[in-house]
Amino acid sequence: MKVIDLIRLLRKHLVLLLVTPLLLAGIVIYMTRQPDYKFATETTLYTGLATGSSVEMDKSFSFFATNTAFDNLINVIKSRETQQETAIRLLAQHLLIDHSDSKYISASSYSRLKKITPENIDRLVVRNNKDVNRIIDIHENNPENDSPEDTTTKVEAFSFKNLNTDGRPNSLPATIDPEAYEQTVKNLTDYMLSNNTNFVYKLLNFENPHYSIKAISSINVQRIANSDLVKLKYENEDPGICQQTLAIITEVCIKNYKNIKENRSDAVVKYFQFQLKQAAGRLKVAEDKLLEFNKANNIINYYEQSKAVAVVKEDLDVEYNNKKIKLAGIQAGIKRLEEKLGIQQQIQLKSNKIIEKRNQLGALNFQITSTETLKIVENKSVDKLVELKAQAEQLKDEIRKAVGELYTFNNSTDGLPISTILNDWISNVIEAENIKAGIEVLGQRIIEYQKQYAIYAPAGANIKRIEREISVSEQEFLEILHGLNLAKLKMQDNELSSNIKAVDPPYFPLSPIPTKRKVLVVAAALLGFILVLTIILVLEYFDNTLKNQTKASRILKLTPFGILPKILLKVRDTNFAFITNRLLEIIIQNIELYLKVSGVQNSTKTLLFFSTLSNEGKSVVVGNLAQKLKKQGKKVFVLNFSRESLRKTEVAQMGYPVKPPPSSTSGTIKQQRRISIIGWLLGYPDTRIDLDSPFLENPENYIGNNEYMYYDVNERFYSVNIYQEILTQNGFVLSYIPDYVLIELPSILYYPYPVGLLSQADVPIMVCRSNRIWSEADQGVLNNLMNLTKQKTHFILNGVDLPAIESVLGDLPKKRSCLRRIIKNVFRFQFFAKNQI
Repeated sequence: MKVIDLIRLLRKHLVLLLVTPLLLAGIVIYMTRQPDYKFATETTLYTGLATGSSVEMDKSFSFFATNTAFDNLINVIKSRETQQETAIRLLAQHLLIDHSDSKYISASSYSRLKKITPENIDRLVVRNNKDVNRIIDIHENNPENDSPEDTTTKVEAFSFKNLNTDGRPNSLPATIDPEAYEQTVKNLTDYMLSNNTNFVYKLLNFENPHYSIKAISSINVQRIANSDLVKLKYENEDPGICQQTLAIITEVCIKNYKNIKENRSDAVVKYFQFQLKQAAGRLKVAEDKLLEFNKANNIINYYEQSKAVAVVKEDLDVEYNNKKIKLAGIQAGIKRLEEKLGIQQQIQLKSNKIIEKRNQLGALNFQITSTETLKIVENKSVDKLVELKAQAEQLKDEIRKAVGELYTFNNSTDGLPISTILNDWISNVIEAENIKAGIEVLGQRIIEYQKQYAIYAPAGANIKRIEREISVSEQEFLEILHGLNLAKLKMQDNELSSNIKAVDPPYFPLSPIPTKRKVLVVAAALLGFILVLTIILVLEYFDNTLKNQTKASRILKLTPFGILPKILLKVRDTNFAFITNRLLEIIIQNIELYLKVSGVQNSTKTLLFFSTLSNEGKSVVVGNLAQKLKKQGKKVFVLNFSRESLRKTEVAQMGYPVKPPPSSTSGTIKQQRRISIIGWLLGYPDTRIDLDSPFLENPENYIGNNEYMYYDVNERFYSVNIYQEILTQNGFVLSYIPDYVLIELPSILYYPYPVGLLSQADVPIMVCRSNRIWSEADQGVLNNLMNLTKQKTHFILNGVDLPAIESVLGDLPKKRSCLRRIIKNVFRFQFFAKNQI
């Protein structure tokens, strides 16, 4: 479709395109003649979820986590629980107000509330705090509610939730007691939850414009860009209720959001506190077990004590072995000296006195060695040691003296001095006794340390097991303690992050928001225009009629000879006579050109006119072409079928009357007597046909009797091959040889046709209306006919609208203003075209 065609289409439906939007706009204006004015207020909350401070110093902020946090906050605000509590608090506030106050509720809204509120609701309203204080006193004086913990030494813990907290809600009037208000809210909530038929439940769940959940859910909540701010906007017909609703829902959502965040963290803290208590108990049990084990085994420090015992025992073993070695050597020396002294000395040495003193000396040496081995350094022990050593020296002197008295000989048996041998012997004997005493003491000490070893050997394994149990319990305790610290840190961080503040409290709206009436009117008009335009374009796109020469040629797949216009009753200022005359001339020119190109040499050219349906305008086309040919000096003869004979032939063949085809009529065109009122109102052109037009006149009236003949359609007609046979069958003799013979056939879709005549025709021409839909049946019968004809079939499109004629004649000859010519050239993109006629 070209631009100029689109403009013509829009111009054709211009009234409809204008009337429909105006009608819809008028309907909207009528429906909104009493607009409901509403007031709007806003508040802005600072959340700190994106860039706020945190207790966790190494905490990293995630884009998705931040978006999730904002979604959680927005969903808390939009939750039914928040909206329900907001509605109840708003209702409680208005019930506690003694008289209407425009800051909180208008006079009309207050009177409506009082009118619909039943008497039992007034009993739920607490107007002073006496009852509330009584309830609190009962609760505080109840010993069952006392905490078992000693609160005298309890230190108040730091918490971020205690920061910037006000005791009184900002939305509460100064005349209302907060405790009474909270008790009233509790009473209304309990009453609402008692059943689903009470006043409060219906008020919240039905269509109340102020207290219903549906009304409060209309609050618009959105995050401001990528900031930490969340904006809430609410619209209501009452400015006071509008402000108070937004203030209350702000307080409620902050409280609910805090409870959700803090309760979740508090549960984790309580879990770790419980586990820490259990771990501390297990650790204490293990430590007590170690303490009891150490007490039972006299262990102060097992590892140091066991090390000391091992070192001392090793030293004792070494010293014991050394003394045994030394004693063996001394005893061997004594034996050798006694052999040198002889028998007499041996007899003397064996005297009872010397032996007794020797034994006493041995006992003293044992006591001295024991005292020195135990390393007792007390004063009393030192004095005793000195005394024992003095007694030992005295015994040594007595032994020397006794031995000296016994020996009278100066020399031994070997000739050695007796004094020398005796001194050596005495020294060795004394030393041997000393060593024996030391060996005996060391043996006892070794036995004692072996007993200590028997105690320390299994104690090590038990202590290791107990210490491992203590280590595991301690590690468990420390890990749980670390988790508790992290949980407390997370809880403080949640308390800090849930500390939402209203940086821009809701304001009291003074003027109502502008209505959308103008927008709705414009939108309705625009919607009507677009809807009508869409329907027009869709109908135009799906229009299957032949319509114009180009479209018909594409559908029929035939070459056109020309087109003829629709003969309208009113053609305005169009030179219709010139148009029809020129179109007939073009058709004749195309026919003659085709005859010349196709090489037809017959002196009489046979033009065969047919159509698939009846009332396609064949007779009008044939009559006007014949008249035009005559005016050009051609001899013409017209053959038209007799409709009466056609019906008689059908009756004779079928044996009973046959109704004519659906499109078959008597051949006359019925004039539309009245113009369509709806079409006239919508600005559509007058489509009535002008029956008085010379173009539609019966051909018999302007063609002579010797040039026009009706032939009978009978059984002989279907066997004719040339037009002369038709004349012969009908008893008609021509007095001249015509240049053109124009033959009209009945509709080929409903009636048979002579095959021989079609095959011998010089030019087969199909006539069809422009406003008809070409069907598959039409195309099938046309294809069969084209297979019979020797010459190429052409078509003439009849009843074409005047704008479509411009494709053949160009601009139609009619009066146009200069502005119209310019606009037409603009849409044709012919900006420099000359003025048209």
